[in-house]
Amino acid sequence: MGNLGGTFDKRIKQLGLKKQVDASMIVAEAQSLIKTKLGQRGEENLKAISFRKGVLKVAASNNVWAAECQGRINFKELEKIEQTRYVIMTIT
Repeated sequence: MGNLGGTFDKRIKQLGLKKQVDASMIVAEAQSLIKTKLGQRGEENLKAISFRKGVLKVAASNNVWAAECQGRINFKELEKIEQTRYVIMTIT
């Protein structure tokens, strides 16, 4: 039996889905970092929503949570994130 992970990665590249898969993995890592650094309350009020061209977009329930996140989490420690933008919106 061959290397399933390698076969999966190769097929994703062939289908042209690598950027989308990488972006969703970065968003998941960022959300995990939010939960680790700010706990459940942070997770309830902040949500990593997208990643494109080095920019991570994080939704915050209000300006206070956006500022808290900006002050306590350095998303640049995650690979490929060059900039973080915050949008204020209802978190579901």
